[in-house]
Amino acid sequence: MVLKLFNTLTRTKEEFKPLRPREARLYHCGPTVYNFVHIGNLRAYVLADILRRTLEHNGYEVKQVLNITDVGEPTSDESEDKMAKGLRREGKPFTLEAMSELGEFYTKAFLQDLQSLNIQPPSVMPRASKYIKEDIEIIDILLKKDIAYKISDLPAQAGGIYFDTSKFPEYGTRGGFKLGDTAKESARIAINLEKRNARDFALWKFASSDLPSFQSPFGPGFPGWHIECSAMSRKYLGQPFDIHTGGIDHIPTHHQNEIAQSEAAYGVPLANYWLHSEFVKVPSGEKMSKSEENFLTLKKLTEKGIHPLAYRYYLLQTHYRSPLQFSWEALAGAQTAYFKLLHAFAGLRGSRLIGDLPPVRRRGGKRQDIINDDLNTPVLLAHLWELVKEKNRSAILDADRILGLDIENQAQKLAEETKNIPDEIQKLAGAREDARRAKDFKTSDALRVQIEQKGFTVSDTNDGSIIRRVGI
Repeated sequence: MVLKLFNTLTRTKEEFKPLRPREARLYHCGPTVYNFVHIGNLRAYVLADILRRTLEHNGYEVKQVLNITDVGEPTSDESEDKMAKGLRREGKPFTLEAMSELGEFYTKAFLQDLQSLNIQPPSVMPRASKYIKEDIEIIDILLKKDIAYKISDLPAQAGGIYFDTSKFPEYGTRGGFKLGDTAKESARIAINLEKRNARDFALWKFASSDLPSFQSPFGPGFPGWHIECSAMSRKYLGQPFDIHTGGIDHIPTHHQNEIAQSEAAYGVPLANYWLHSEFVKVPSGEKMSKSEENFLTLKKLTEKGIHPLAYRYYLLQTHYRSPLQFSWEALAGAQTAYFKLLHAFAGLRGSRLIGDLPPVRRRGGKRQDIINDDLNTPVLLAHLWELVKEKNRSAILDADRILGLDIENQAQKLAEETKNIPDEIQKLAGAREDARRAKDFKTSDALRVQIEQKGFTVSDTNDGSIIRRVGI
């Protein structure tokens, strides 16, 4: 089966046809590094990783760009700028040096999250602060085409260079990028009486004379959020490139504006395919969001005894285009399944390793057909368990090349952990197993609490309990 992807732009599932034979160029909107990313954000990065692994499994050479937004402005059209908010939260001055320090700290935390989730490093990870020249080049083209205009300083809000959405007739009209309710959108955007149209957005924001800023032919200031992605993607992938990915929350504004400014400037599409992951929702049904302060970080999960790759497993159980209702109970169930998978794999002996197989046999036809149907990870996980029952070690490893659960390494680590469990914990675990068999659940629960209080987690399976130290 050929690779088919659901293209948000057309709202149809389309066969993937690369611009260059056997090459795929991908861009993913990275984080604004003013805070820790939350587990809802991380779903989009897992999507990008699954896409990349699938393309590589299909024999494509992949160039993947994931940007870091490490620059902001004192004011923003939509709300307080995120970098400015981060500086204020941590009591730092609004200076380029402080902004750089803030960005560096949260970039390192973000990269650690990616590593913990076994997300492959991108080919290039550009930082927005290093591409001001490229931002200015695009803005200059738009000004010369009379698609951008300048507004003067306002008492309550800095002026800048704005994109004139009326000059781009296709703005908000395409498939999955159609604009929603104007009143609702306008409510999120600060009123600026000098803007020609309510939806016009900033390409460059002027800075007050007393603030540090970047120099430009238009005046000192800061690039708008949207222009940065257009500049960095063009720098490393050209225009058009193959696939742009991100979270569904980017569709109505950020990706809409990326398309408008890039296509207006250069007269060709920005990207041919657009993929978006759905929200992770909190129990109340709302999306997880830092602005609503209802978010969880990966660090918080690990502190509660959840293995990062158990969270990856949890995400892969739901198709990326379906909303995911977060629950601790479901996450605990995913962790139990993940550890059971590792335990089962560790027990397999005698199968040939995938490295011993010729390339054609490494890429199982059924596995590739499943994932080629719009990255269908839930079905591929189900197929993985069939392979476990068949004790097909080589095929399991082949499936894991796509799923990225790091089964072989983690199974070995789990086996080593089990050997190093202290005698005291093993005795408690043994007593708990006896209580479970006797259906003495009160005693079983009490012993679980004792084990957890000593820094270990318990995952029950049909074959017994798996004990591991928290944070490993």
